[in-house]
Amino acid sequence: MEGVVSREIEVKVSASETWKVYGSLKLAEIGVEAFPDTYSGFKVLQGDGYAGTIIQIFFAPGVEGPPSYKEEYMVVDDVKRVKVGKVIEGGVLERGFKSYVVTLKAIEKEGKKDECIMTGSIEYALYDAAAIPLVTSSIEGLLALMKAIADYVIKHHNTTTY
Repeated sequence: MEGVVSREIEVKVSASETWKVYGSLKLAEIGVEAFPDTYSGFKVLQGDGYAGTIIQIFFAPGVEGPPSYKEEYMVVDDVKRVKVGKVIEGGVLERGFKSYVVTLKAIEKEGKKDECIMTGSIEYALYDAAAIPLVTSSIEGLLALMKAIADYVIKHHNTTTY
């Protein structure tokens, strides 16, 4: 079974400002900070945040399943403001998924340069239909992360550093 699920939210900060966080390693840092009951940390195993970067994300103690997963950034395009990451080891791959690819975008809102639309999608393939509930929890988790990023960029958009 294969499919794609997606969500989007509007942010009252420009796409270029939002992308500074959405397209960087700051994304993982904010995710860990925003969800301490789910994640305990992350480590860059290879790369500088662009295509080819591999990060390992660690789950908090007590979270069911594997203790971590590794994700490789396949695409990080600063012009199109698109990031594509693929889980390459652990996590959902040990819970019934054949593949799991997340695509993030920061899209300038037409006619409003100081607003954008953040999108997040998960393209997946399952070994077993029993993993379908994980698709729903995964997209809701991605939406929660998108909201945490939006809150962060709204709070910090007038500062010079992220």
